[in-house]
Amino acid sequence: MIKYIRSLTTLLVLFLTIGYTQAQSPSAGEHAKRLFTGIWMDQKTTRYLEISFEGDHATIIDWTSKFQKKESGDIYKAFLKNGKLVMPEDTEHRAPYSEIVSDKGKLIYLTKPIGVEMKSKWDKQIFVRSGARP
Repeated sequence: MIKYIRSLTTLLVLFLTIGYTQAQSPSAGEHAKRLFTGIWMDQKTTRYLEISFEGDHATIIDWTSKFQKKESGDIYKAFLKNGKLVMPEDTEHRAPYSEIVSDKGKLIYLTKPIGVEMKSKWDKQIFVRSGARP
């Protein structure tokens, strides 16, 4: 009986320890959300991206402050896949396949023109975190 109680106690401690350590370490998804969430700016073009997460996807508001206000910007839906944000090609709305990756505190926005093979040249734009709202 004592062996049985010791085994149960050991199992209970083990389960509690596993649950505690899992709760303490953030998931890869939560880490990626922290990397991407916020307002980002391409200083050369004054193009802004505001990225927020809602459930299983990110919402991206995209505008260029020289020509438009945020309220009239384009809105895209992106999905977190392998540590990057992926926006599938949408031929109906003429939106190209795009990926956004985080690299050393910057965002790299990669776009593949519509109808072009995936292994050909990508358009690339670099964004830095914006300190203030435009």
